[in-house]
Amino acid sequence: MALLDTNLSGVAVIDQPGGVNATAANFIDPYDYAMIYQPELIPQLHMANGLGKITGFMRLTGTDGSYAADQVQHAEEFRLHNILKDVAVVGTTFTSPTAHNLRPGDVIKVSDGLTIERQATVESITTTLQFEASNDAGGAFGFGGNVDVIADFSNSWEKETENFTTPRRWSPEIYKNYSQIIKEVYRIPGSDMLQDMWVQTNDGPRWFNHELMRTSALFDNKIELTNIFFERKAAGNARGMKGVVSQVEERGNLVNEYITTIDELSGISKRAKQQGTCREFTVWSDHQQMANFRVMMAGVNAGYVNGAHYGAFSNSKDMALKLDFSSVLVDGVTFHFTPWALLEDPTLMGNEKFGATGIGALIVPSGGTYAQENGNTVSKPYLSILYRQDGNYSRRKEIKLFGPKGTAQSLDAQTTEMLTECTNQLVGANNFFVVRRGVFYS
Repeated sequence: MALLDTNLSGVAVIDQPGGVNATAANFIDPYDYAMIYQPELIPQLHMANGLGKITGFMRLTGTDGSYAADQVQHAEEFRLHNILKDVAVVGTTFTSPTAHNLRPGDVIKVSDGLTIERQATVESITTTLQFEASNDAGGAFGFGGNVDVIADFSNSWEKETENFTTPRRWSPEIYKNYSQIIKEVYRIPGSDMLQDMWVQTNDGPRWFNHELMRTSALFDNKIELTNIFFERKAAGNARGMKGVVSQVEERGNLVNEYITTIDELSGISKRAKQQGTCREFTVWSDHQQMANFRVMMAGVNAGYVNGAHYGAFSNSKDMALKLDFSSVLVDGVTFHFTPWALLEDPTLMGNEKFGATGIGALIVPSGGTYAQENGNTVSKPYLSILYRQDGNYSRRKEIKLFGPKGTAQSLDAQTTEMLTECTNQLVGANNFFVVRRGVFYS
């Protein structure tokens, strides 16, 4: 049985109250009604293929905020220490492919990646890419090829000598995201407007219309999809924002093919330690990735002598066997697994061809980090969903009614226009992971 949500059993359905017009201010989605006023009705909000709402990711991972300009920006500082890779050494001359930022008197550590590791002191700077250094142990360096250099290692001075004359300066990288306007419209003939239904709430009468509700849900889904998957257009178009996935692909960690073994999860743990301080992640997964986790964790117990409870499933007395893990601690990093219905929807990322190229999981850091805004270091969530507004005007979800219940028009219909202007801010993209279902990244 599929109970239509145009007639919610138990809802205080009323006739249109006298003196109250159906406007944008008193419109309510039936699902929102149940969430706020009668949670026990949520199981009855059943539709043949589900409600169709996919808005869980933004609600659970993003922190809401506001912005006033056409773009948002923040600055991130890179690593505290500088490593020079693939440096050529001829005698005492070091030539780096990137700027070394060294000063005379700096002590460096050098390794050829084979059998030799040396400590050296920078004697002079030739160019931004080249410097002269002496072996602190004396004699030739004897490297077997190009070397890597830990540039910010140490220094050593005689008594009563001058300090460095060149100070260290850090130039943060500025990251921007851009405002995007998303629209939708619903129109109903004037003769069909009696299909509107009214319910009584603690906040006064509210009305809804089934088709308008469906349009509203579709609009919310588009906002969610935009924030996650949108790719900023090329110049000359209404360019819009950068979605979460595209920002992680620019600045974060990329994984080809599903995670299937503890060793692979350990590799992600190691990368997390290399990239930042976050030690807790939520893995938003499709069905196959969840199944892989289940098999992976169930098999852990077999590899340990006397490990009867390690990897065992926690079951209640009324359940024969509970076959899912929700969290695991691997090498100091905790992963929480949660299924993501969006990735299974056959009209979205669960489509057959998108199933081959789409993402199998998005690994999102928990908690917050630090960034620079307006010259100040501030605490920020890793992901913020922002809506354009100021003290007097909000474009979070602007609804305009035209026709008998709204602004007068000659057309014998009621038109509902929806508009949202929003963006997102991703801080510390190097802590996020995008897992593709197949070999997608080269």
